[in-house]
Amino acid sequence: MPSSQRPPSISIILPTYNGAAYIRESLDSCLNQTFQDLELIVVVDGSTDDTEAILNSYSDPRLRVFKQNNQGLPAALNSGSAQARGRFLSWTSDDNIYLPEAMAVMWQYLREHPQAAMVCTDCVIIDGSGRIYSYNRHTWACFLYRAEAAALAGPYRPEFPLVEDVDFFLRLQHYAGPIDRIPRPYYKYRDHKASLSSMQAAKRQFVSLRLHYDLVTRGVERLDLKELFWDRLSISALYGDHQSMDAIVQFAQEHNAPFARELATRRNF
Repeated sequence: MPSSQRPPSISIILPTYNGAAYIRESLDSCLNQTFQDLELIVVVDGSTDDTEAILNSYSDPRLRVFKQNNQGLPAALNSGSAQARGRFLSWTSDDNIYLPEAMAVMWQYLREHPQAAMVCTDCVIIDGSGRIYSYNRHTWACFLYRAEAAALAGPYRPEFPLVEDVDFFLRLQHYAGPIDRIPRPYYKYRDHKASLSSMQAAKRQFVSLRLHYDLVTRGVERLDLKELFWDRLSISALYGDHQSMDAIVQFAQEHNAPFARELATRRNF
């Protein structure tokens, strides 16, 4: 097979929905990696802004664009994954930025540590204007995983929106092997008012509860369920999200949790 037709080593998936404000920075950070043997798969998930015009301004043959009706992030990730040809996979958001050596560092790590199913790195947090204001040593925002590990983990599940990444990574870790960390930042995670994580922070608590309950009952995770319910109820209370608080109590009652009555009392308090 001619070298120009060989599958790339890395596939980066970039789902986007009306992300024109920052997507050029994100695209450039993917295509300007020091590791060049990659493809960038952009899944336009029903965007109605200038996203397509921006994408049309690129001529890099490594950029592949697919369009679909708006179906949400999990579906867009699954669509992109189905098109990926690389042995190693990653995905990023349309408002975040890889540092130039991110792929090279993570690719080399996985080659040197065959037992690891995935590797992630630290990241810095930036605001809407790109100013760095924090550092995160715990998030799974910047990562690279093996394609065969992804096959073992299964697809991103649309029934757990807002925490679909956590769900996938926990299943990958359980079914495919450990997730290692490189304790250096190779990613800029943008936190701004229009970001999905900012707008849906309160709603995430009930979805997160359902997710972890599902993983515990499947044997993927080991958690104290009472502590899990207490924690999500408390965070929802901090956000003043009474709808999520009611949903958490109702979920406990529907699943006959032995602490359901105590949880309801706490909710009322």
